[in-house]
Amino acid sequence: MQKKPVQSAKFSIKEQILSMNMMNILRYIRRRWKRITIVIVVAVPVLALARFLTYEAPAEYLTEEVKRGELVQTVEVVATVISEKDLELKFPVSGIVNQLFVADGDIVTAGQELAKLRSGSLQAAVTAAQARLTTAYAELRAMEEGTRPEDIAIAEAELRNKQSSLDLSRSRYDTAVASLEKANSKLKSLQSEATTALVGQVSSAWSAFGKDLSVAKTALAVIEDVYADVTLQNILVQEQPAEYAEMNAQRKRVLVTMNSVIAQYTKSPNDYHEVITALQQAQSSIADATVVVQHAYDFIVKQEAMGLFSYSKKESLKGTLAVQKTYVENAYIDINAVLQSLQDKVASYETRIATEEANLVSAQGSRDQALSDISTYQTAVQISQAQLDLKKAGSRQTDIDGARGRVQSARADLQKAQADYDDTILKAPIDGTITKVSLKEGEFTPGQFSETVAAITILGISPYRIEVFTSEIDIPKIKYGQTGSLLLDAYPDRSFTVTVSEIDPAATVIDGVPKYRVKLDFKEDNDVLFKIGMTGDLDIITNTKEDVIHISGRAVIKNTAGQKIVRVLQDSGAIEQRPVSTGMETVTDIEITEGLIEGETVIVLTK
Repeated sequence: MQKKPVQSAKFSIKEQILSMNMMNILRYIRRRWKRITIVIVVAVPVLALARFLTYEAPAEYLTEEVKRGELVQTVEVVATVISEKDLELKFPVSGIVNQLFVADGDIVTAGQELAKLRSGSLQAAVTAAQARLTTAYAELRAMEEGTRPEDIAIAEAELRNKQSSLDLSRSRYDTAVASLEKANSKLKSLQSEATTALVGQVSSAWSAFGKDLSVAKTALAVIEDVYADVTLQNILVQEQPAEYAEMNAQRKRVLVTMNSVIAQYTKSPNDYHEVITALQQAQSSIADATVVVQHAYDFIVKQEAMGLFSYSKKESLKGTLAVQKTYVENAYIDINAVLQSLQDKVASYETRIATEEANLVSAQGSRDQALSDISTYQTAVQISQAQLDLKKAGSRQTDIDGARGRVQSARADLQKAQADYDDTILKAPIDGTITKVSLKEGEFTPGQFSETVAAITILGISPYRIEVFTSEIDIPKIKYGQTGSLLLDAYPDRSFTVTVSEIDPAATVIDGVPKYRVKLDFKEDNDVLFKIGMTGDLDIITNTKEDVIHISGRAVIKNTAGQKIVRVLQDSGAIEQRPVSTGMETVTDIEITEGLIEGETVIVLTK
């Protein structure tokens, strides 16, 4: 009973404390209400912006369904109405303007001369061609009339003259043949005489060849024996090994050469020329051998006697080499004398033989010249005879036809020269009105192959056509016979049907960009409606496909691997990146040949 008042007192104290805190807060707010207001004004927008920036809105997609139906491919271009008789005329050739016959606004008729270039040389070419044609006509008439008796008489005289020359050439030939046989016989006789007279000399020389070479070989062998002496070898090894080695190498080289000469002539040559050659080679080898023997002898002489190589040993070896040196020198003198004697003997015959050989060559030249003259005059006689027969036979029909052909050729040359001259005259191809003259008398015009403006512009009358310029991307799609729909700015509510009739094979540069010109013809006659220069929009139908799967071209993208894909939106909301194969493309849509089926939903754009 006594606790309740105590509990009531406790609550009363809490309430008093809370009341006091609230009063303090209110007094704090009243004193600083401006600062609190500023904090609230700044903090609320900041918190709102932070929430906005960190908020992730769900993705939104622009989608469409995969459709099946007709797909029409077109090329959109700007079209201009032109007239085929709105002509820009240029000279076919370059030149200086000589005369100008029209001005802007003049009315002209077809064939009327408009301007001329300087053409003096071309006029001369026409005159020359006319002269050639006249000559060809004259030759044809002469051939048709036949040969005159005077011409036949001249041909007969020429034939007799050629025949006389032929007979004279044959006589010279017979004389030259006889002289050649005589010279040949004399040469053979002289060669036989020389061979017989030199038999003994050749035999003696050949004996000296073998004997003197044998002496030289023996001397080289003795050198080898001398230097094989043990007492001399000791000195050579210790004192002068390099000089001895050089001398010994020289001895071996000479011995190899000498053996080669001997091996080359294993039997006596039949011809004295060969014997002389053999003696010359032997002479050279023996001369080298004398040098080697002298070197070996001098080497022994300068060695000092010492030890086992006593004075008597030195003198003995020196004496042995002195004997061989004498033998070799005598062999060289002998073979040199034999060679000189044989050469002297041969020289007397060689001079006479050379003379006869020269006579033989001269006789051969005379014979060959006479034979050539015979061939020449035989041909000349045949030609003269044929010409005479031809004159007597008169003109054949084939010759007359040939003359007529030359007349036709001359006429063609005249036509060509006349055409070249006509190219210097600019004529009106149609009736019409001169709209612009860009020439002045005395100035140079580069002709039709220049990219400059036209020389003269002439405006005729209808029919009208459409001219467009398309890019190199679209030109492969455009073919002859394709149709299109034209909407002219002058008639916005009316569509005209046109057909492709011309496609330029080469590009035309417009504002630095290559474009391809295409011309189209109207399906119907609407000339009364058109004016040259009218423009409008033209859609050329380049391809049409029926019953194909197609979607917006923007729905097809490429992945990182460069593969074409389409994002397919599943019923669950999931997105599938599916590879596709594409076909024909239009301005907006693209054909899907593989990868999609009709009715599926694809993503075109993502927001």
